[in-house]
Amino acid sequence: MNRKEFLRLSGMLLPASFMTGCARRTEEGTSGKKALAGDKFSFAFFTDVHLNQGNAGDGDNGLRKALADALERKVDFVLFGGDCVDVDHMKKEDERAAEAMYVRFKGIVSEFPLPVHFTMGNHDRFYYADGESDKTGYKMFERLLGPSRVSFDHKGIHFIILNSLEPDEKGAYSVGPEQLEWLREDLERIGGKTPVVVSLHVPMLSLYYPVVEGTFKGYDMVADTKRVVDLLGGYNVKVVLQGHQHIHEEIRERNLWFVTGGAISASWWSGPLAETEEGYMLVHVANDDSFTWEYVDYGWDASKS
Repeated sequence: MNRKEFLRLSGMLLPASFMTGCARRTEEGTSGKKALAGDKFSFAFFTDVHLNQGNAGDGDNGLRKALADALERKVDFVLFGGDCVDVDHMKKEDERAAEAMYVRFKGIVSEFPLPVHFTMGNHDRFYYADGESDKTGYKMFERLLGPSRVSFDHKGIHFIILNSLEPDEKGAYSVGPEQLEWLREDLERIGGKTPVVVSLHVPMLSLYYPVVEGTFKGYDMVADTKRVVDLLGGYNVKVVLQGHQHIHEEIRERNLWFVTGGAISASWWSGPLAETEEGYMLVHVANDDSFTWEYVDYGWDASKS
């Protein structure tokens, strides 16, 4: 039984120490006390939208509701954390249908006057391009949503989007040596003082398995976490934003926060997953470049959708 099937059947809960609900947090790990009026800007981290071919659960309108909520909160932009669409299972003859799902997703997003940035998830991969095999599955995402690894700056904060889907020698998820070298060069360029936010889909660190299943294993995490952490250690990284798990999880390992952002779709548009409601991370950056964040339930009710 895989992780997602287990969660659906068991309904097991993560302890409160790892699921902080809507508590407002800072990178120092204390309850945030800064007033919103003191924020330099805020942004929304939307992960695991999972728009599907038949619009099961009316995810189209769920996404619209989440975007409307973020717009009302006056975020500067939305950073998507991967699994925007479910196309990885589709076959060669479904290429037009897969592209149509991307176009549908982009159309919904474009209805709202919000700048957007995209992280690639495992379900965003489609393994054909122009009828030919695409071994990585990256080409459709990159053609329609942009590079699978990229960095940008916003109001003095440096954002790094990583592709966490590179297979290692055993086929496990990883960042990979080529991308690590790209990351090294990018960090060296901005220096040790610039605040940094990292986004990737498959987590670098998660306690899902020991907490829920009572096992210790690296499945559904990147295999080269230590190499990435060692590289990030010399820089001013405020938070690593993660997806994939569909739960809200916050872990501080020494001076580095790993925040798993729940899911816009929760349990694939069928309701909450392990008591994590449909939601997203709202991240606030204060004028002194300190960070706070909160998990926002944007009000979607699957039973009434």
